[in-house]
Amino acid sequence: MTDRPGRDPDVLTTAELAAKLGLSPQTVRRMANAGQIPALKTGKDFRYSWQAVREVLRQPHREPGVPTDDPTATGAGFRARRRAQAGADQAD
Repeated sequence: MTDRPGRDPDVLTTAELAAKLGLSPQTVRRMANAGQIPALKTGKDFRYSWQAVREVLRQPHREPGVPTDDPTATGAGFRARRRAQAGADQAD
């Protein structure tokens, strides 16, 4: 990563964050779109704060299937659980 004058070294592009995390850029974009990591959309791509991403990734993961106490929870997993619950409610 080359430092450009005036650029905050904490702010990373998708490619830079992917390289730091050892993931593909596509996986990083998917995580940002799902709300799993904090990101700022800039046109077609995202920008990430390395410090904010590290803080989120260091948080303990919740058990799958365990309901969250946060009624504003969002993301792909939340939507899938909500659809599955709605389908189970309709089947009753």
